[in-house]
Amino acid sequence: MRRRLGPLPRGYVVHRIGSTWLVLDGAHVADLVQLRLADPAVRQSLFSRASRRGRGRTPSVPVNPDLRVVLRRYQHGGTLAGVTGSWFLGPPRALKELEVTARAEASGAPVPHVLCLALWPVFGPLWSALIGTREESQAADLYEVLVTVEDPAARRRLLREVGAAIRKLHDAGVEHRDLQLRNILLRSGEERQIVVVDLDRARFHPHGTMPASRRAGNLGRLARSAFKAGLWGTLIGRRDLAALMGGYSAGNRRLRAELRGRVGWERLKLAAHRLSYPFRRSTPRAEAASPPR
Repeated sequence: MRRRLGPLPRGYVVHRIGSTWLVLDGAHVADLVQLRLADPAVRQSLFSRASRRGRGRTPSVPVNPDLRVVLRRYQHGGTLAGVTGSWFLGPPRALKELEVTARAEASGAPVPHVLCLALWPVFGPLWSALIGTREESQAADLYEVLVTVEDPAARRRLLREVGAAIRKLHDAGVEHRDLQLRNILLRSGEERQIVVVDLDRARFHPHGTMPASRRAGNLGRLARSAFKAGLWGTLIGRRDLAALMGGYSAGNRRLRAELRGRVGWERLKLAAHRLSYPFRRSTPRAEAASPPR
């Protein structure tokens, strides 16, 4: 089975417990084994009690007094969600996320640290899996932060920092493919930290070469998520978008020109997106206390 899993990033080890395969951060093997993620009853209990985020529930579990892990079960989206749910052909999807995230982390990109994977067969070629990443303590996602920032200047400073963080991800060769407000976490402190999460659909571009069209597409998807969340035209406008792009381009005129060449296409996609979400029930600030997942 080790051959079937293929090569793992440096620092990870494989444990087999029954029919479940665990891929663990070698620095925390003993603590992670104690979580008993190979036990189906334990997994069911953890996920049944957890809060819902995105496609599923995400339990937060203590690994040791100084470390917590956030677990995410792999789920199909779209039309496949009601048919195959959490079943996939083999374990490659989880292993691919581990590979991409580890390579991005090694390049200094702002991504979560993967602590563990659990992979188990369902029947035949079908598998299920979960991934555990280090919890970012006292962090909120970009939506939750934006709806609480009253000062426009502070909001634009924030968006410049977000743009710079996304640039680091792209320069590392990582195309997120689901870049949205909920997938950008911000942790306050002496220096604000930004982490881009949920890389289960991410793609690594060879040699770190990510074309301008893909970069613009990622940034356009983020802008469309702001419209879907009801922020566009209320809290987010052209000057805010300019701040994001300014932080992303960081004075690189060639990159800025390449991105501007894609603006027309991204505007068309945003216009089509507006037709899909013509109405909002409430304002973003009214939802700030309990934003939609």
